[in-house]
Amino acid sequence: MSTLAEIESAATALPAREKAELLLFVAGQLRAEGAPLPEPRLFTPEQLQAWMDEDEEDMRKFRAGE
Repeated sequence: MSTLAEIESAATALPAREKAELLLFVAGQLRAEGAPLPEPRLFTPEQLQAWMDEDEEDMRKFRAGE
């Protein structure tokens, strides 16, 4: 495999466990090369609260069998 498209296609076919291993491998390679980390994303308290509320509602529905 020599192109990103080929690698992406092959990665899609992997089981979840092997995808996780691949992710850790790539992260290790980036760390070893000294690649810069992306800037942290900043979220407002309102965004965080909305996500938490959505998560709580999803859990309520899950537990209720909806």
